[in-house]
Amino acid sequence: MKLLELLRIFRDEVDDTAGDASARRWSDAEALEYANDAQSEACRRARLLVDSSTPAICQLAVPAGASLVALDARVIFVRRARFTGSQPLARMTLQDMDSHNPYWSDTPPGRPFAFIPDLQTGKLAVYPPSDAARTLHLTVVREPLLDMNDLQDTPEIAPRYHRSLRYWMMVRAYGKQDSEANDPKKAASAEVLFAREFGAPSSAIDEAWIAREQLPGDGTY
Repeated sequence: MKLLELLRIFRDEVDDTAGDASARRWSDAEALEYANDAQSEACRRARLLVDSSTPAICQLAVPAGASLVALDARVIFVRRARFTGSQPLARMTLQDMDSHNPYWSDTPPGRPFAFIPDLQTGKLAVYPPSDAARTLHLTVVREPLLDMNDLQDTPEIAPRYHRSLRYWMMVRAYGKQDSEANDPKKAASAEVLFAREFGAPSSAIDEAWIAREQLPGDGTY
């Protein structure tokens, strides 16, 4: 579905189809922002975008002697990490590391065998520091790569979910602080429909916990 069609469906749903743009309750700019926010919200709730191949996000250069690599801001969770030619690294939290070896941060460079997701915000740590320049390959859950701006743009999530994005757009639209647009009851009803498709809200505190504590196969990420 193109953005043009999604915006049309949204305006039909909220009965805001006046031919004259100045007569509409929600501007084109507002509707566009709602559409992009809806896709990001869907991705956060349902972990819809799993990526192992986008170079800028999933292939990170680790210089010799380095132990920290910056994660792209669109990454929600790191599911898997491995160096070229190596088996996947073990996931270790900062607490795990301190319990295992209180002096681990003084370990000299070697071939990394573990990654630590909670040592520094926005970065991934490898242990021990890499003794050679290597490429780290990640599998991540992320937000959309780009905002939709052109009417011919298509949401990045699977087409079967596109129509349901309108429900979050309605949540945003009916939450607008405007006497004609604001309707808490309709916003709440739309929120229920959105949650039915994409799940409960994914809060910052939950995401921070999962990014740190997730275990393979536990279903949280």
